[in-house]
Amino acid sequence: MTKNETQKRTLLATMTNEPFQPVRIYYTVPEREFVVRKFKKLECILEAPEEQCWQWLFDGESASLRFGDRGYDDIPLDRRPIILGRVRFPNGNRMTLETNSILRAIAGARFFGPRLGSDVVAMRCRVVNRLFDAGEGPMNKLMESLDQDATVIDPREAEIAIRREFKGARPGQDAKSAIAEFVDRIVKSGEDVPTVEDFPLHHEEETSDFLNLANTLQLRFVRAFEHWRGNTHLTMASIIVNTVKEGMQRVNEREGLPRGKNDPQRENKELPGLLAKAPTPGQRQMTKIGRNDPCPCGSGRKFKKCCLYGSDVV
Repeated sequence: MTKNETQKRTLLATMTNEPFQPVRIYYTVPEREFVVRKFKKLECILEAPEEQCWQWLFDGESASLRFGDRGYDDIPLDRRPIILGRVRFPNGNRMTLETNSILRAIAGARFFGPRLGSDVVAMRCRVVNRLFDAGEGPMNKLMESLDQDATVIDPREAEIAIRREFKGARPGQDAKSAIAEFVDRIVKSGEDVPTVEDFPLHHEEETSDFLNLANTLQLRFVRAFEHWRGNTHLTMASIIVNTVKEGMQRVNEREGLPRGKNDPQRENKELPGLLAKAPTPGQRQMTKIGRNDPCPCGSGRKFKKCCLYGSDVV
């Protein structure tokens, strides 16, 4: 895709101005009623029987959250409260949190973690590894891409592959060289993450503020954003390598060490910086919509039965 073609597109974004990128987190729970009892104590959770879900609203306890440069006060009065995410219970011991942006998924994990307690465990995450043009359709339909040709990663297969790769490597420098060669081969191979990726979360290694999940999702946003800009040569592996080198460079600069002659140019930024420079989303239709008017999301239902309490239409 040429630079001119990229500039002509309009990035699909949410009401809080994050690029639209569907994410779903899968949890194990003691039982559905255990979670429901906690939900009923929260002002920001609303049951939506017609959708067979619980809506997580940008209101009440969650009103203090910020998404990039947007906070609760930046949402027009006639559009409050918007829906940040939807919680569903596929069965009695499973729960999902579905959001339409990376920042909302991270905020959701951090918001619900302490409120639901350690018995509710995030086990897997699914993400669509691309951004969308505003002309591709309404968000409620595009969320269905989470279930289209998903690649489910088996952690056992990954472990077997790594063991096979480093079989016979001796401790010390040999192991370091083997790792460097392994990473170099992955980068040169051009292997990349699938469009819809379902990967395990290692809850036993996760921090209380879900730093590992945040880093994992932010890297995927960086890749999606770079591909949106036309830098499709950048793979997840190359972005990770560049990020590590960048971190080492900052450490060296803090310690006063000279910069190497062959240090790579910076090819990506952290998520907040990227969001600040993201293409301007299309102008939102802020015309007053009547409760009984057709919903602008294209669902065919009345506005009051659809997006009145959470329109993210661009």
